[in-house]
Amino acid sequence: MRKARRLFKKQPLFAFDMLCKEFPKYTYDKFLDDLRYRTKSKKRKGKSILVRYGRYKRMEHLKEMYRQTGNIQFGLQAQQLRRYMTKPYRVLARINKELLEYTFCECIPIEEIEKLTNELPKCKTEQEADALVQRLRERI
Repeated sequence: MRKARRLFKKQPLFAFDMLCKEFPKYTYDKFLDDLRYRTKSKKRKGKSILVRYGRYKRMEHLKEMYRQTGNIQFGLQAQQLRRYMTKPYRVLARINKELLEYTFCECIPIEEIEKLTNELPKCKTEQEADALVQRLRERI
């Protein structure tokens, strides 16, 4: 097998003929079989392009919790995060019976958005809410 491969690398046109002269019962099928690689090629696991999105770490954490506990709620939450992974965040805030909607880039970590949603109800005026949102946008 090694000899067939070595000869084929050096002289691909004459390798089979040379091997036939050296080994009289050598067939073309045997030659092709000797040239074939025996081991499977290693498949490399590529990096996920989803890593850059803000919901990715939470989704991976929920998937791991599902694997460990078997609790279906963790799996469903991970599935929901995956579904909205590439969608921008929409944050709704009700201030003085007025509904405000803000949109944020999907690459912002989900923890930052959760902090913002916890802080927004404490705002008394629309200007305070806008200032809070502006600080988040500048920080990230």
